[in-house]
Amino acid sequence: MSLTLHKQKMKKLNKKYADLMRQAQQATGRKEAVGLIHKAAKLKNKFDQHEMM
Repeated sequence: MSLTLHKQKMKKLNKKYADLMRQAQQATGRKEAVGLIHKAAKLKNKFDQHEMM
């Protein structure tokens, strides 16, 4: 994977993570917030795995 493509993918993951966390803060129900936080955690794991490469 080229460096610019890698950076673009990382930027996209980071943006999606921030968006999910923002949505979780705005969530009205506990289940909704927990679901969004779990999605964000999965993205964070992907982000961390890509950083190690």
